[in-house]
Amino acid sequence: MSVKVELGFTAAGASAPFFTLDSGSLGVLDDPLSLLGGGQVLVDVSPYVREFNTSRGKTRELERFQAGQASVSFNNSQRVFDPTYGASPYFGQIEPRRQIVISVDDVIQYEGTIDDWNIGYEQGGNSVAVAVAFDGIANLANITLQDFTPSGSVLESKFFILDDATKGKLDDPGFFLAGTDGTVTTGRAINSALDNIGWPQSKRDLDTGLAVVESNPIPNDTTALDYLQKVAISEPSGVFISKTGSVKFIERNAGLVGFKPLFADDGTGIPYSIVSVIFGTELLYNEITVSNSVTEASAINETSISLYGKRDVIRETYLNSFDQLAQLADSLVVKFGEPEFRFEIIEITLANLDATQREQVLNLELGDFVEVKFTPNNIPPAIERYGEVISMKSTFAPDREVMQIGLQSVQGALIVLDEEAFGKLDSQSVLGF
Repeated sequence: MSVKVELGFTAAGASAPFFTLDSGSLGVLDDPLSLLGGGQVLVDVSPYVREFNTSRGKTRELERFQAGQASVSFNNSQRVFDPTYGASPYFGQIEPRRQIVISVDDVIQYEGTIDDWNIGYEQGGNSVAVAVAFDGIANLANITLQDFTPSGSVLESKFFILDDATKGKLDDPGFFLAGTDGTVTTGRAINSALDNIGWPQSKRDLDTGLAVVESNPIPNDTTALDYLQKVAISEPSGVFISKTGSVKFIERNAGLVGFKPLFADDGTGIPYSIVSVIFGTELLYNEITVSNSVTEASAINETSISLYGKRDVIRETYLNSFDQLAQLADSLVVKFGEPEFRFEIIEITLANLDATQREQVLNLELGDFVEVKFTPNNIPPAIERYGEVISMKSTFAPDREVMQIGLQSVQGALIVLDEEAFGKLDSQSVLGF
């Protein structure tokens, strides 16, 4: 298994390995170690890595995604990561606000920006430098929208492109021909907000969205993150920073379709160890009110109230009609009207996996769906459930290569016609909007 950590260096640094004309070592155009100047470019510092940890996601379904974090420990015995040491090959580059990218087996697991360098010196020269990073959610939380009214322009990233390997398939529902009716769907509203703050087009991965939101002007003191998260609640879905550093928005139902890795404790799937199983009322709500800027709609699950007592919650949205508010309230009161049973966290040791299994785990992303099979105390029958990935944590050290995957229940998931797991009328799925 290979681990690669790259840091973003700039031509302004005192001693970065940038392309230098007439240099025998840095003047070769096809040499990947000779980097052209400009903005930040990624430099491989993997030989110095001792260990790293990453954490992304949220702990419960109705919460909002938090900023993803990473911590990378480097061997600093030769003062390579000492910002004051002029003989370091990276002198002038060991600073906050540098890009960091972490990959395992050439699959990116985290992209963010370094916030702090924590440097410790020990007797005997055994020193460590720790880079602490956060992903783009932290940036979105500190940027406010200015003179912003959401528009219904088509997402450029979803345009159909002839002969393009990923965007040129006529039967691919993820892409469509250019043109728009001007409807401000959730995905288009998010795209419009990202335009307002100048977020790079190359760092957007947005579905169009199925819900239609209000097109009212947004107050200038509204942070970009608050707006994006409230739009996502309107879908309902989530918005987060992907492993590759893009703002990612998934419309409801999208994750239900397609391949779902099987995690099993009986040798029939990817091996794992159970950390915790939850069956409780943490997410039990039987009176739900959904509001927008002018009105609200409520739904009540009388059966649930009679069994478990009244538990209410209010969800604030940008939905543009009472009908949409009522539909969302009805859907949520069914979904959250029963106690939740879920595998909360499963832990995977990558060293125990074969190449195919490792690839499946490393390619998992927030919002993906997986299947879990668990036989308590090896006493049949096995418990089998689907779950949606809502958190991902990893620890890589010389003696430990572990990933923890947090899941939310899919009880009450909407029926998807012709889909193997969620297209059965007698399953846990329900008809929805």
